[in-house]
Amino acid sequence: MRILLFFVFLGTSLLSGAVDLRLRGEVTTYGTHEQLGDVLVRVYRNGVKEQMFTTGQGGKYTVDLERGGYYIIRFSRPGHITKCFAVDTKGDAWKGDTREVSVSVEMTLFTNVSGLDLSFFDLPMGLARFEPLTGFLSWDKGYEERIRPELDRLMAEVRLRAELERVPETVMEVQPKARTRSLGHHGGHR
Repeated sequence: MRILLFFVFLGTSLLSGAVDLRLRGEVTTYGTHEQLGDVLVRVYRNGVKEQMFTTGQGGKYTVDLERGGYYIIRFSRPGHITKCFAVDTKGDAWKGDTREVSVSVEMTLFTNVSGLDLSFFDLPMGLARFEPLTGFLSWDKGYEERIRPELDRLMAEVRLRAELERVPETVMEVQPKARTRSLGHHGGHR
């Protein structure tokens, strides 16, 4: 009977109180990892835009997520590919627990590439699950494995096109010199 009462008490105490999650980090440029400023950050909770702000010149951002929601955090900047990640914060917390868990997440953006369909990046680049009860944030490795082949393929194409853009527009075509063989005599035929 004591065990049953313990579990009833435990179950009721889990339903109130919340552990909030604070995501902080910086937005950087792909390849150089330089801080990228003036990035628009939009936060959607359960499909509804809840926050919108622009990072400063240092590209730093902070987003507070409450328990009980499914969030999409989207990063965009003119001339760059928009990227996002998702965090699920649904779950019970200990009664009266007012802890805040802080996690750092870096977002890397790269410039648009003309002629290349990059709509794949409309999908979240990561799915995280936050457990308010334990304060633990975990990333969905299975999801990452499923998107990895297409992500690798697209990023290889982005790198290739970036390299091609660095080559000067007019490339001089080098042709091999015509080789002549000396047969040991000089002059014309008689």
